[in-house]
Amino acid sequence: MRHLSIVIPHYQKHEALENVMQELFLQISPEDQIIIVDDHSPDGKPKFDCDCTEVIQPPRRTPHIYRLCTNRNYGIQHAKHDAVIILDPDCIPNPDFIEKARKIFDPSVLFGGAIDKIQEDGSIKEDTRIPRISKWVDISAKHGGGGMIWGGVMMFSKSRTALVGWFDEDFNDGWGAEEHEFASRCFHSGMRLRYSLELLITHQWHIKSTPNHQRNYELWKKKTTLNAKSLGIVTKFNPAVAVLLVSVKRPHYIDQCMRALMRNNIPLRVLLVSNGDNSKEQMRALHPWRNRWNITVLDQEYTNPAINRTMAMHWAKKHGCKYLVIVDDDMTVFPHSVENLIRNMEKHKQYYAMSGWYHGPRGEKRAIGGYIKDKKYYDLDGSKITGIHPVDYVSAGFIAIRLNKIIEYDQTMEMGWNDWFWCETVKKMGEKLAVCANAGAYHRYLITKDGLKHTWDTKEYRQIRGVPERNKRMAEYFKQKWGWTPTAPLIWRGIIR
Repeated sequence: MRHLSIVIPHYQKHEALENVMQELFLQISPEDQIIIVDDHSPDGKPKFDCDCTEVIQPPRRTPHIYRLCTNRNYGIQHAKHDAVIILDPDCIPNPDFIEKARKIFDPSVLFGGAIDKIQEDGSIKEDTRIPRISKWVDISAKHGGGGMIWGGVMMFSKSRTALVGWFDEDFNDGWGAEEHEFASRCFHSGMRLRYSLELLITHQWHIKSTPNHQRNYELWKKKTTLNAKSLGIVTKFNPAVAVLLVSVKRPHYIDQCMRALMRNNIPLRVLLVSNGDNSKEQMRALHPWRNRWNITVLDQEYTNPAINRTMAMHWAKKHGCKYLVIVDDDMTVFPHSVENLIRNMEKHKQYYAMSGWYHGPRGEKRAIGGYIKDKKYYDLDGSKITGIHPVDYVSAGFIAIRLNKIIEYDQTMEMGWNDWFWCETVKKMGEKLAVCANAGAYHRYLITKDGLKHTWDTKEYRQIRGVPERNKRMAEYFKQKWGWTPTAPLIWRGIIR
């Protein structure tokens, strides 16, 4: 079971908070955590007889001001679980709120819940700000990229959002817009934003007070403009790792591949290349990823992998990155796999490039690289490797490349064998290659509501990928250069050296 930390900022709303807590107590498990951040209420700290509920107070400020951002941040700092819910003290969660929150939590997503409102006469006004369905609300960068996320209730990953910072305390002493600005930073760091009926709450009526609202509104406009242009300067989200993702006639993979990358707790700058596909399906899949600070979407005519990879190396170097990670569009990386790959590259500086492994369509675990014996290629068995293993070759399905010096791919190589051609060039220049056991990915799987489902390549992709005459010609070119003909890899059954 996924456990939750629920942060409730509070000041002088004791009766409303009692109503909220009555509902939460019916839903939480003993391992969950409720943190009430009381900002020194004149009527005293709230008290609840519950082992998983803690009332904390930030350092006192005199004179007292409305400081919602400080209180939220103080609560997040004390959260012991990565899944954090921010809940206002006057907002009652729906009866299956916690159960659904556990199910939908995703570190790559910032969720904002639907908010129904109790009116002064006791009637309930349903949330009608957008159509009453759960939906993505980051389809454009309008309103700074985060204007469709409202306060009251939010859910996000503590560690992932820490990369861009939590709530900006410049908004203290004013009402409104701080959640939009926070969402803007999440948006421009590559997180998706979702309006969620699963997180429906009911806001209890009270007299509305909006001090310094216009000041906060102007601050929001200023800061979101800076987020879009200079996120790496106005926050600590300054990527040293670039990712190349080339989409070729397989738009159905784009969202899950990108979201998998964004679950990593490491700043990433992504070059997302639409390689010779202007179909409606492709444009629809690319649309949510455009106009983000850390993502460049490049639409181009079909270009060979060697050209794209060399171009991406120089692009990444230009943006000040130390590493380029190449991920095939049909690879869905496991959580923290990019982090692990880069961490091992930092630790083992003798390797110029390092690949991971993949979970294949038959359930096999196969390293993306291995040994050459008797001029034949053998991928290492991913179920038998641990740690880091030096190898004779790696492939570009999921690989990290060091950019201290750029070793280009041979751009006369068309699709077919160009990975292994490049590996021979790398070794000729005195560099070493390795595979990493704790950096995995799903290969050719779609993640559906019914679980993982293996998929076959589209006809359009196979027409590009499987061209016998071209593959034969590239194999002959390979042999002319290196002295043997490359072959499809087998699985290594010998002793792993």
